[in-house]
Amino acid sequence: MIDEACTAILARCARAEISPEIAAMELLIATRSLAESIAAARARDALGAQIHAVIRLLDDHAADAATLTALLDGDLHAPPRDASIGERVALCKHLFDEAVTRSEEASVALYSLGDPVILEAATREIVAQLDRFGVLDPGRAALDLGCGIGRMEVALAPRLRVIEGVDVSPRMIAAARRRCAGIPNARLSISSGLDLADFADESFGLVLAVDSFPYLVQAGEALARAHFREAARVLDRGGDLVILSYSYGRGAAEESAEVRAFADASDLAVVIDGEAPFTLWNARAFVLKKV
Repeated sequence: MIDEACTAILARCARAEISPEIAAMELLIATRSLAESIAAARARDALGAQIHAVIRLLDDHAADAATLTALLDGDLHAPPRDASIGERVALCKHLFDEAVTRSEEASVALYSLGDPVILEAATREIVAQLDRFGVLDPGRAALDLGCGIGRMEVALAPRLRVIEGVDVSPRMIAAARRRCAGIPNARLSISSGLDLADFADESFGLVLAVDSFPYLVQAGEALARAHFREAARVLDRGGDLVILSYSYGRGAAEESAEVRAFADASDLAVVIDGEAPFTLWNARAFVLKKV
């Protein structure tokens, strides 16, 4: 099964359906072993330049990849089936607290392989897409759900009136505060992960969720649905909710149906429905507007 998974990953990469960074990450997830990932890629290097790039990434980032496999062994993406919503949120807090001490970059983007250069390039891609979506405005206040180490705060503070970042992990927030020191319009706080009760109605023009909704979805339909309602509550009329990566492992049609159902129930209109606009990251993008 692992060999079949590796073959499929590398075939997608050879066809340029996913980047070498994503392929390297998916190999590590499939094998939980740097050595096996490199062996799988080398066995298929006849597939061309994209596979050579995967091998180079794994070779060049061997230490970081080993850290990444250690993070994966923490079962960050697989809470116990019988866990309650509160227990799942608490598990996220614990695991992200641990992950950020191992690798700040990998803790917010496994595909970065812990490399700040790759993470910075991916962040620039996100900003470029937010520009294309037309959601950045110097008069807007933004709320960043699951802000992690504050990379979006650093990137977006010059483009917004204020950006508030929240995260369930105190250690993530500590890292974000260090990175955002000297940025007066970036504010950071620890969140319960259950709601947005700390924020008033209609207080933001933009709510941004970069790779945070998958954890809400895993915690249960009720929590994901509640965050649609809460996002709608804190948004100004005409404000935007941008979700970059809605779930892990679901198909595009299933994601789209659930996002539309939750949006309809929250008076949010779907403007962009599951685009895949990134080269370094395999996330689908949803943009919803408060009507």
